[in-house]
Amino acid sequence: MDTLIYRTANDSDLRILQSELNPNAWRRLAAWMDLSCTRSSWITLNLRRGVLVQALVLLTHSGYGIPLECVRLPGQMIDRPIDRKLFRLAIDCAKSCGARELFYSAEEELSQSESFDDLGFSYWRGVCCYESRGPFISNVDCCRTAEAGMFPRAEIVSLIEQTSKFCDDSQTRYFQRSLGSDGDAKLTLETMQLASHDASWWLVALGRDGQKVGLILPVLNYGELTIGFIGVLPAFRGQGIASYLLNQFLPIANRSGYATIYTEVDERNKSMQRTVSKTGFRLVQRKQEWRLTMF
Repeated sequence: MDTLIYRTANDSDLRILQSELNPNAWRRLAAWMDLSCTRSSWITLNLRRGVLVQALVLLTHSGYGIPLECVRLPGQMIDRPIDRKLFRLAIDCAKSCGARELFYSAEEELSQSESFDDLGFSYWRGVCCYESRGPFISNVDCCRTAEAGMFPRAEIVSLIEQTSKFCDDSQTRYFQRSLGSDGDAKLTLETMQLASHDASWWLVALGRDGQKVGLILPVLNYGELTIGFIGVLPAFRGQGIASYLLNQFLPIANRSGYATIYTEVDERNKSMQRTVSKTGFRLVQRKQEWRLTMF
């Protein structure tokens, strides 16, 4: 039996990856590297006789510099569980770069039979992934929008906190329990600010009396225009304000050169799933997220 070789990649390995990955996977990897979301030394791979078997890549937001997430790159043996030795090499690489926690995402069909407890990961949540090219369905005519940058940071934090009340998102609930609702709102804003975005993308919905009733914070998530956060005050939910915000953002996104908008919704958040589906988003994928804490 041929011995597997495990190692982190270098620039010369990119030729191997280009030849062995499927075209979509290679284009995605190349885009991540162009956007400084990863680098060759953050790719761990195993090879047999110089042929790629499996590969993992660490990702972060451009400008942050510390790995946040680990994803699998489809190689020749995509139907097999991830090699544990390869995964440990990726974890060690993340630790050496200063990571204190690491998330792993996998398509639901690829992770159904896999568990990562033996590597220190705990199951985090299931996620439904949607995409849309608009236009979005909205009948709201009683609102207007203003750029979020017009308001003091404290008011945006407060709006995030208020619009996150009674949220069915398991990640939000976790941080609300561990950090408090104000701490969760501050963390949400800090996380959004880490990701690349244009100030004109962040919009606040204002009611007739000027009250702030909703907020949308789109960001570039590893190069894809994604709704990082969207929320509406509990008293104003069910009135189409989320759809209104999406509709107001769509022409801004188009002017910025983006035809497709993505969003991810916690699998437990049935109300938001209904909202994005009615608005015009299409479910394209389900995935599982796992979390590793490293101290």
